[in-house]
Amino acid sequence: MKTKTDYWKHWWNEQARHASSDYVLNRRTNFHLAVLEQKALQQFINAVNPQVDDVILDAGCGSGRNIALLAPMVKQVVGVDYSDQMIQRAQERVSTDGLSNVKLIEGAVTKLEFPANSFNKVVCASVLQYLDDENCALAIREMIRVCKPGGTLVIHAKNGTSLYGLSLKCLRPIARLIGRQMKPEYYRSRRWHERTVEMEGGVQVDYDGFGILTFVPLPQWAVGCLLRCEMSLPSPKFLRKLAVNYKITVRVQKK
Repeated sequence: MKTKTDYWKHWWNEQARHASSDYVLNRRTNFHLAVLEQKALQQFINAVNPQVDDVILDAGCGSGRNIALLAPMVKQVVGVDYSDQMIQRAQERVSTDGLSNVKLIEGAVTKLEFPANSFNKVVCASVLQYLDDENCALAIREMIRVCKPGGTLVIHAKNGTSLYGLSLKCLRPIARLIGRQMKPEYYRSRRWHERTVEMEGGVQVDYDGFGILTFVPLPQWAVGCLLRCEMSLPSPKFLRKLAVNYKITVRVQKK
């Protein structure tokens, strides 16, 4: 019987084989908004705060975008991904960029093959929405296990309590009714992620996000307009809790 994990492994392998560029592969669209990319990049760097002695795990590394970004600033980056084709694309990027401090491993984020306390920091970007609740909690437990006490975990997740997440939840029954198959993605609430992190020995110390106004099923041009508006206007931080692309920074405080 084909599981949802098998579905996503096959899906990402096919995407990795046929995507015209890593940008299209990572974003699942060719839509590009420079100001958004710059802001998301700065959010990520601020959260990770890379240091020269850091050994960092990228759990679900995909094509290696974050690896290529972090490797020049730290001691070592280890990338893990369930898709062998994604690991191959990441290896091509590592080789092209001449990064000698990167190690790539095919494996599951729900069963990380590393001893406890192996990494100063762990990043997990746009991965958890492909896991059901049980496996998502297991992945968070594993990431905290391999992170050193006092270390940092940075998670980028899809927020089920965003306008986008709520509209997607409403759309799914309609899609089933008309016989349209939707991808098995899981948009959990922001609080679900925070509560699970706390249960496994982490403490949220910061958050950020973007995509407050987007919802399903807007056309791409409308999404672009709303994102440009969001990027150009100052937004109170509490509103970012409603963003579909939600990032939490966690301090690992296990005993």
